[in-house]
Order: sequence, then C-alpha cells, then structure tokens
Amino acid sequence: MAYRVIHWATGVVTKEAVIGVLGRPDLEVVGAWARSAEKDGRDVGELYGLDPLGVRVTSDKEAVLATPADCVVFTVGRNWVDNPMETFGDLLRILRSGKNVVNLWWPTLVYPRAQDDELFKQLEQACREGGSSICTIGMDPGYGTAGLALSALALARGVKSIEMYQFMNNAFWEGEGITKFFGFGQRETTHTPILQPGVTTGYHKTTLHMLADAIGVEIDEIVEDHSVIYADEAFDVASGHIPAGTISGLRYQVKGMVGGEARVIVGHVERLREQDFPEFEFKGDGYRAEVTGEPCIRLDMTLSALPEFVGDPIAVASAMSAVNAIPRVCEAAPGVLSLLDIPPFPSKNSTTRF
Repeated sequence: MAYRVIHWATGVVTKEAVIGVLGRPDLEVVGAWARSAEKDGRDVGELYGLDPLGVRVTSDKEAVLATPADCVVFTVGRNWVDNPMETFGDLLRILRSGKNVVNLWWPTLVYPRAQDDELFKQLEQACREGGSSICTIGMDPGYGTAGLALSALALARGVKSIEMYQFMNNAFWEGEGITKFFGFGQRETTHTPILQPGVTTGYHKTTLHMLADAIGVEIDEIVEDHSVIYADEAFDVASGHIPAGTISGLRYQVKGMVGGEARVIVGHVERLREQDFPEFEFKGDGYRAEVTGEPCIRLDMTLSALPEFVGDPIAVASAMSAVNAIPRVCEAAPGVLSLLDIPPFPSKNSTTRF
C-alpha cells in the first residue's frame, strides 16, 4: 500500500519533494495546494517540468482538505512571515481533517513543547481530534543540526557538551536580502537583523531544548554571543560590492547553560570568503555536530551534487528529510512528534534520476 501525499505550497523545495515522492514505491501524489490562483488547474508534474501526473493544483483549501490522503508535505515559506496565524490555522485544520503532516517551516515547531505551551496545546488538540501526527524536520533547525547531533550522541558514554554548527558561503546568493540580514558590507553590527537581541535564541531555542532533553539536562538560561571578520581588501560577490574594512564573515552561538556551563550549543558560520574563520577547519557548506565527552566525536556533513544534477543540493536534502519521514510519521501514534520520537528514515529512492 502506498501512502497518499498532498503537497501544501508549490515552491522550489516542493518541486524536490514531488520528485522525491515519485521516486518512492510506497508514496504517491494525490493533491497539491497553491497560494496563487494562477496555478489553478495546472498538472502538478507539468508545473515542474515533469511528465503529467493527472493531479491538478488548486488554491481551494476546502477542496484539498476534502481529498483523501494520509500525509501532507507542508512547505509553506513566505506565508509564515506574512500571515503566521493564518498559516498556523491551516496547519491545525489539516491535522483535524485526519491527515498527518511533515513540516519544513517555522523553527519553533521542531520541538514546540519547549517554545510555546499554548501553541503546543493547540497542536496536540488538533492531533487528538484528527487522530493525526505532525513532525517538523528540515535542515536547520532539523536534521542538519539536531539529527546529526543525535547520531553522534548514539556513540557517547559521557557527554560534557554537544555543539551543532551550520556553515554557509553566501557569496553566490543574488539580491540584497542575505547581505543585509547578516550585515555583510557594513562597518558595524548595531543594526544587523540576525544579531538583534533574542533573534538567534528565537530561532534555535527549540533545538537547544531538544538536545538538552536527549542528554538528560535542564537548561537554566540561554546566552547569545557572536564575532565578525572584516575584509582586509575590497571584493565583489553576487549580491554586490564588499568594501575593505566591512564585514565579510559572521559567527554566532546560542548556548544552553546548565550550572554555569555551556552544555548544548547551536552556531552558524556565515561568510563570503572561504578563508574567514579558519579555526573551524570546515570548507564549503555543510553541518557539524561535535560531542565533547567519552569519547569525543565530530561528525561533518557536506552536500554536493553529481555533474549532471541541476538544482540545489540543500533544497533536495531539506525536501527529502520530510519525504523520507512520511511512513514513520504515518505509523506513529497521534501527537506532536520530533526527531526524538521517530526511528531513522532511510531513503527508498534508489532509482530516482539514475
């Protein structure tokens, strides 16, 4: 029996998720919702340059909710920012309709019981009413940080601390959004959005608490810190010119403190040049989980592509972290799940694109 899958939203990550579903013998696409009415009636396959699937996109939420299905791949992106309560309401309605959800957006949902008690209660109630489950995965927060860390912890006897990092070279991103968000090309960090007090905590708090629960400690407080690197000479990137003496690299950490010690840490290294922050000894984009304890363990994960591949490996990995988890989430007892609650979910896409 194949699990019937609906795709909620039709962006770039959804395309990779659709391809992933088509490559698994135990999954099938049965529906798709789009925010834009301009996509009404389009075949899901043709929308992404694939063979027709005989499944039509619709912007009618009621029609999608009425479609018999086992799971919804929830990849809504921008609407979380523009209309968070509307989008959260959609999520609750999906769960009440009896459909399970694998979710890729809104970092607090990675481990919602640690973030917002009322939000968690609403999700739990919706799951009870529908006999459904929800699990939020993705890469960071998600598998790239917490998932990798949990794998490392499986080998540990004693754990002094666990650190998780994302490394990203932003030189190839076009547009000013990323540049402004991380303060690249600026001479100081006073107005850098990501470094405003509480922002990084808001993004990573749930990951800290998930890993703290995993190792059996309770966080007393969360501390933020950061450092920046200034360019010693001017250079150009896809988003524009970076003058000498301005920010070319940013490192931040969010630390879960226990008894005055940093026991659980999530960090990002965002840079425009590979030579910035050489002390990490990490080249390219990827993720790291590092356990200090008995024994000390470091797992580094990078994402790349075969020469013939066209697309973004990170988008594929993010999509497949949800798609591959669908059977586990459908098999689970109703409720709000995290990576602590479901078994490993290996790919069954052995023939996709090959």
